[in-house]
Amino acid sequence: MISVKEKRDALLEEELCDHCLGRQFAKLGHGLENFERGAICREIDDLEEDSFVRENIPEDADLGGSCEYCDGVFQKMDHWVELVEDSFDRYELSTFLIGIRPPNEAIEKEEALWEEYGIEWTEPIKTELSRLIGKRIEKELGIEVDFKRPDINAIIEMDENKDRVEMQVNSLLLYAQYNKYSREIPQTEWHCRNCRGSGCEECDWTGKNYPTSVQEEIQEPFKRETKAIEAKFHGGGREDVDARCFGRREFVLELVEPLHRDLDLESLMEEVNDNEKIEIFDLRPAGKDEIEEIKEKHADKMYRAEVELSEDVDDEKLEKLQDIKGEIEQRTPNRVDHRRADKVRKREVQRVLCERKGEKKIELVIKAEAGTYIKELISGDEGRSDPSVSETLGCEAECTALDVLNIEK
Repeated sequence: MISVKEKRDALLEEELCDHCLGRQFAKLGHGLENFERGAICREIDDLEEDSFVRENIPEDADLGGSCEYCDGVFQKMDHWVELVEDSFDRYELSTFLIGIRPPNEAIEKEEALWEEYGIEWTEPIKTELSRLIGKRIEKELGIEVDFKRPDINAIIEMDENKDRVEMQVNSLLLYAQYNKYSREIPQTEWHCRNCRGSGCEECDWTGKNYPTSVQEEIQEPFKRETKAIEAKFHGGGREDVDARCFGRREFVLELVEPLHRDLDLESLMEEVNDNEKIEIFDLRPAGKDEIEEIKEKHADKMYRAEVELSEDVDDEKLEKLQDIKGEIEQRTPNRVDHRRADKVRKREVQRVLCERKGEKKIELVIKAEAGTYIKELISGDEGRSDPSVSETLGCEAECTALDVLNIEK
């Protein structure tokens, strides 16, 4: 294995600047920049691995050298920093990350240097550049580098013909839970089936089947305050349009490419809740993994259903409804078979409680596994749901009103 001194002696023949020389020993020593390592390489004759310490840095070591291998990019540090800071100017952010696309010639020459002298102790030029620029921006703007999920990832294109910053703005994610008190709005915007959102006579030129939705009632104040270009609603399941929800259903609101991130969440929550259709709770910033976590949850639910029967039944038959528990089979319902695969699903019903509400009217409280079709559990859906309330009572049964009472968290 070639020694540090042997590698240094050979590299000195290449007429490298301190940055490019020191970068070949980037993994030796702690707390040093590569131009300081390069200066040490020139200062210490009998160079060893433990020579890279702060005490050995020459007084004249300086940032910003230039050679044919780096194409002078380190002499333009002020320029790169200014480009990024100008790009950040219109955004409100607290974290960032710098990505680098060095000049193509610099990459090719760097790879040739590695092929000649090996890659032990080295780091790529783009790593050094992103670190130096990131440190400057942290100090000047008072924001922090975040390697996991920054507010903005700024990619600096250093090719001579481009010389620009590409902005990758991460969405602002907010977690909350909602209740829906209206039987006339869907969870998300529902485009007109006829025109698919473009507007037609059938939808009165609105492009929508319903005037509003849970998503629209929630998102508008957040879009206004963040200046986001759009909002996406990620719900933990959904209830039917005509079903109310009192179970505080979880969701994440994704605000795409926001200009502002410093929000008064309490005030926004109060604004959203100033209507009769929906209410939100526990509003807070969300982590990047919460969308998937919410969607993957398999939460059991408690329902209350108002049911009309085709004939009056005696108490003995009503008591038999308690026996509808355990595993049931449900084929894809007729009402959704145009958008879902036709298959038989097995679900568990945990409890069915019944209370008579009048002639041919009963109220059911049902606890069931996630994904159970409650309306079909009641009607039987022409035998597609087995067993069912209708089959057990020996008469037709129709759910006339459905509420989600609880969603297990």
